Amino acid sequence: MKQRMMSHFHYFVFVLLLSFGLSSSFTWVPNPFRTQYVRIVNNLNNELLDCHCKSADNDLGLKTLQPKGEWEFSFRPNFQGTTLFYCYFFKGSFHAAFDIYAATYKWKWACGGDHCIWIVQEGGFYLHQIQKDENVKKHNWEKKI
Repeated sequence: MKQRMMSHFHYFVFVLLLSFGLSSSFTWVPNPFRTQYVRIVNNLNNELLDCHCKSADNDLGLKTLQPKGEWEFSFRPNFQGTTLFYCYFFKGSFHAAFDIYAATYKWKWACGGDHCIWIVQEGGFYLHQIQKDENVKKHNWEKKI
């Protein structure tokens, strides 16, 4: 009887591991109960910053940030670990589009935990690394054609 229970337990653990997909692409299982935050800070030289952010499920709409202004939104990642937010930024004759959050361990480390803070400057887009208290350049502006 005891051996039969152990056999069922091992089978259960094996199925559980398979369901989480323990492969080379498996990096982090998000906690759907833990709120994540993304903040965008306009550090442009007296210029307005327009941004339009969305995910597969949520369109957050067009936002216009005043110089030195900030905008923050929060959400809970889905249990599958596929939550992804991306934004389209524009100012004058320049624009950029890229992912600003993905539910992976790589992003959690790059952001420094539950907060991703993007600093927008004339020279590009910087992700603030909370652990080191430094801004790391991630993207450049592109000239509109």
